[in-house]
Amino acid sequence: MVNQFQPTPPDNSGRLAIRPSVSLILLACMFIFFLMVAAFIMQFLVSKIPNQAGALRIGAVMQDILVFIIPAIATAMVSTRLPARLLRVDRTPTHHLVLVTLAVMLVSVPAMNMLVEWNDSIELPESMAGIAAQMRAMEDAAQKSVEILMGGSSIGSLIISILIIGIMAGFSEELFFRGALQRLISFSTNIHVAIWLTAFIFSAFHLQFFGFFPRLLLGAFFGYLLYWSGSLWLPIAAHVFNNSMVAIVQWMRQRQLIGVDLDKVGSDAGNAPDMILFIVSLVLTIVGIVILYRISQSVHCLSQKK
Repeated sequence: MVNQFQPTPPDNSGRLAIRPSVSLILLACMFIFFLMVAAFIMQFLVSKIPNQAGALRIGAVMQDILVFIIPAIATAMVSTRLPARLLRVDRTPTHHLVLVTLAVMLVSVPAMNMLVEWNDSIELPESMAGIAAQMRAMEDAAQKSVEILMGGSSIGSLIISILIIGIMAGFSEELFFRGALQRLISFSTNIHVAIWLTAFIFSAFHLQFFGFFPRLLLGAFFGYLLYWSGSLWLPIAAHVFNNSMVAIVQWMRQRQLIGVDLDKVGSDAGNAPDMILFIVSLVLTIVGIVILYRISQSVHCLSQKK
């Protein structure tokens, strides 16, 4: 007898012990509960610890554990007898996939910078001026918190930034959004709907409207990496790499080791060299994504033959 909760798409191998909708409700409830707990802890730390950077760093780690890691693992353990398979952490991607993925992340920087600049320049109607001002204030507050979190020009500060912003945030967010949320959604709908819906939620969670669309595309890219490779470790590697690059560039700017603002490379649509760089970056990114897809398909075919 076929289990009624056994999914049909290739990406959804495995069985759920409960309905996907129940698993999603459980995941959402734990997420909301621990989000409130994490907010309380953050307020407590900021009020009790004089060192603001230290308080934010401890709070960030606590948030990653409480809001992302615990709900994802707990939901997977309740939903199936094979939680590692559900989360897709039971398999590793090939070296070729990892290398090409990281290369795509690098060559896409100018194209993403252009998109970031466009998103940041969006102006809402005058009737929404108050909302726009609030969103801009939230954006500035979030950026200030990140700058404090990555503050310091010592080697130790760089290591801490990479550990918290790069590794911890990259791992925890992918475990929750792609490993748990996207996988559970994909049991009930088309995989492409699941990927883009998860990417939308992922971007909306950050509460940064003026960076919404770049983060949406980034989230979708991470989602397809999971779908194509069948391994959560590939989007984790991409997310960690992306966040670590931000931390390293910020650190280098604080030490005045680079004179160029890498966040602005290729971002000026009115500048001819930047437009050329944007087009080259976009073409290379598309080519890289196609290569990723073909490598993943060839790996899948080889595994099927075995």
